[in-house]
Amino acid sequence: MVVISIYLLSLIAGLLTGVGALITICIKTPSHKLLSSSLGFAAGIMLGISTLSLIPESIEVGNIYSCILGFASGAAFLALLDLWLPHIHKNEAKDDEYKKMGYFIAIGIAVHNLPEGIAIGVSNEVSVSLGLYMALSIGIHNIAEGLSVAMPLSLSPNMKKGKIVFITTITGLVTLFGTMLGTALADISSLLISASFAFAAGAMIYITSDELIPKSHRTHSNYANMGIVTGILLSLFLS
Repeated sequence: MVVISIYLLSLIAGLLTGVGALITICIKTPSHKLLSSSLGFAAGIMLGISTLSLIPESIEVGNIYSCILGFASGAAFLALLDLWLPHIHKNEAKDDEYKKMGYFIAIGIAVHNLPEGIAIGVSNEVSVSLGLYMALSIGIHNIAEGLSVAMPLSLSPNMKKGKIVFITTITGLVTLFGTMLGTALADISSLLISASFAFAAGAMIYITSDELIPKSHRTHSNYANMGIVTGILLSLFLS
């Protein structure tokens, strides 16, 4: 009964990512100021989660070496993926550029949600109350992550609203898969868990540096900076 409940909570936590998408599609065509602040906010969220939560968790669960290895692997993975994905050239439409950015962020969030799901499963094996708390806290910040995925996708005129919600929600459902894995392998190597947290951090920081921050500063740098600060503060509160 306890296992069923933690799976259900993990599922709900994952589905809350879709709430972020629903909030996004309710916003009509955003202004340049809103665009800069939104992309900055997404960057702040990802930076905050990586530096305030994932990296400290990685070091606490494992050690500095497993953290370094995982972080470097995550950044390298996204760098290779960036080379593999079709590049956006100057003569291509901006909506294609934002579509690529949204897909890129979705992959990074999905990678990040796997170790978080594992954390829910492992925490539940240690203590039921700890597992419930972990699922609740992850579910809350999944809403913010949903915003970071859906905002760039919503800027592409070719993207249907239903598809935006679907893509965003799928990234959150990786949490459930991670919980199943964590429950089945409660005594999994702590170094592997440590590396997985750091891997997610490396991937998310790469995305932030390569995509979000440069594009957030294109039109209104001040609004981009306010978004980044707000995102980091929210991450600090949630962590």
